[in-house]
Amino acid sequence: MQSFVLGEMIEYDAALRVRKPIFKLPSFVSEIVCYEPGQVTATHLHPKQDEIWLVLEGRGEIEVGEQRLGVQRSSLIYIPAKVRHGLRAAADSRLVLLFIKSPGIVDEAMQGSAGGPVAWSGPPSTPTGSQFLLEVSDLHAEARDVLQVELRAPGGGELPAFEPGAHLAIELPNGLLRHYSICSDWRERERYVVAVGRAANGRGGSAFIHQGLRRGSLLCASLPKNGFALAPEGRQYLFLAGGIGITPILAMIRWCQAHARPWQLVYAARSAQRAAFLETLRTLQGGSIHLHADDEAGRVFDPRPWLQGAPAGEHVYCCGPAPMMAAVKDAAGHRDPGSLHFEYFAAPADDAARGHRPQHAFEVELRRSGRTLTVPADRSILDVLQAHGVAVVSSCREGTCRTCETAVLEGAIDHRDYCLTPSEQAAGNTMMVCVSRARGARLVLDR
Repeated sequence: MQSFVLGEMIEYDAALRVRKPIFKLPSFVSEIVCYEPGQVTATHLHPKQDEIWLVLEGRGEIEVGEQRLGVQRSSLIYIPAKVRHGLRAAADSRLVLLFIKSPGIVDEAMQGSAGGPVAWSGPPSTPTGSQFLLEVSDLHAEARDVLQVELRAPGGGELPAFEPGAHLAIELPNGLLRHYSICSDWRERERYVVAVGRAANGRGGSAFIHQGLRRGSLLCASLPKNGFALAPEGRQYLFLAGGIGITPILAMIRWCQAHARPWQLVYAARSAQRAAFLETLRTLQGGSIHLHADDEAGRVFDPRPWLQGAPAGEHVYCCGPAPMMAAVKDAAGHRDPGSLHFEYFAAPADDAARGHRPQHAFEVELRRSGRTLTVPADRSILDVLQAHGVAVVSSCREGTCRTCETAVLEGAIDHRDYCLTPSEQAAGNTMMVCVSRARGARLVLDR
């Protein structure tokens, strides 16, 4: 059994409506959606899903088919499949909505009709909050075990802007939330391009992309986020990419070319056949490319020759497998930490430093809800919050993706993540509740 205190899930954002999932099951899905005054859900329809809306707080106006109706607290609205509908919060009132859709997205997406893929019709195609729809417009093999996926707005149109290094959080139709770096040119507003490597021992995300995704599939995505941003003040750039870690770096190299900044790329892969975008990279001007193929070199990549010295104004960007990232950190220990930038796709499997830190029980106070919970030494904050019905969206559970990032109001944080920069960790304003803990006896979270 799972239980939730819905009032604790209420959260507002002046720029965007806030959506928080509750359940995603084959039979139904449910979410809470919180609106600031005047925020809207644009009109849309669901081809196969009936929907029930319950207003928990506030006032607004709903459009269902040809009807417009005022709604207020305790209003209950039934919307049949194939009927266009939308909602607007009143100009002087916040609005909180609980919705339930049936059947759920997992069964519908995976089963389809006549054996074919069926996409979730979900939220509207133009962004009306933190999420929007993308349509798979093209798929093709980019390298061995690497699939390139082109995404566009259903029906065409401009997509939200992004900067090099940004990623999309995509809800796959099999219920998984996965993060993919955007590797296309940041000036292209009509499409995003991502590339997905097949993970032999993955948790189902890459397998679904490679086996179940089709042209025309619709995917729900969050607005692009960037935890691996390119420092525009750099005089020159050294890029170290391992395998599928080339994806954010490709977008960065395009930026360097456009801004006439010198760059070097060292690209490590198990073999040249697995090096995605190699031909595209060779067309870009203003820099140099060194490909290291393990099978040809007879050894794994050694970053030390590339990191000797510390040229003034050079920024280093590294994305790849955890052992490569660790080797780069060791080899670059003499450089200014502010000039080193890393993005992890997975936590290191042999992270002895994190695995052997002593752990103790502590308390977390949830300031907005007025609750205090105890986190045992052998459980994460995320586990405890979810066990007590506090809705926290999460994905990696390894401290690499920022999905569960939570603001900290008081207390010293024992940071164990791989995504915050050293300056962000030092500031102590935010933490990844999936892995990080309290240094002392208490933390106060903005929840």
